[in-house]
Amino acid sequence: MYWASVLALLATAAAADDAASWMAQGVDFAKAGDIVRAEAAFHRACLLDPKFPDACLYLGRTLYLLDRFSDAINVLKTAGESDPQNARIWRVEALALEGAGKAEEAGAAFRRAIELERDSTLNEDPSIDYGVFLYRSGRAEAALTPLEAAVMRHPDASRAQLELGCALLSLDRLNEAAAALEKATALDPNNPRGHLLLGRAYQRLGKTELAKRELAHGSLTVK
Repeated sequence: MYWASVLALLATAAAADDAASWMAQGVDFAKAGDIVRAEAAFHRACLLDPKFPDACLYLGRTLYLLDRFSDAINVLKTAGESDPQNARIWRVEALALEGAGKAEEAGAAFRRAIELERDSTLNEDPSIDYGVFLYRSGRAEAALTPLEAAVMRHPDASRAQLELGCALLSLDRLNEAAAALEKATALDPNNPRGHLLLGRAYQRLGKTELAKRELAHGSLTVK
């Protein structure tokens, strides 16, 4: 499957054999949801010019999305050697390390990404990922600090509000959880998880009718 996609990509490539052309093809494939062919294109771009902006980062991120964590880590570590101040590289490397079960290294990489963070997009702030990492590790209280920091930087980030609400709910801070989850669902009304978590918060607050509405909404939008 993989090599068939690579060979097909090589056979049909109309652009010149340079990193920029392969990078552009990879982006197009990724947008179309063809992640296997995207990986092949990013791989070629990264091989042709490892220092071409984001070529190896995009390859590492795609490998992560394919659950090829060890391959992703190797690519991202190499990319980080030539661009050690790139917070995005550290963020995706941390996610891959977490996926590979290397919790201590993942935590350190998340913290480094946060230190270097300057201009992340709304829902890709490494503080959100670090908060989720801590929450999954059973450290919900510790997760609040990075998640609250992410919300302060990006109050319109639905994912930050959602993960903060989830952590607060697990700590029985129900009113605060409901407030964060209300913001999350307002920002991203099509995310079923936000409605389901908000419904649970309302249930525990005794707001039965509101709980029914949110739980029904969440159930309807689950794919």
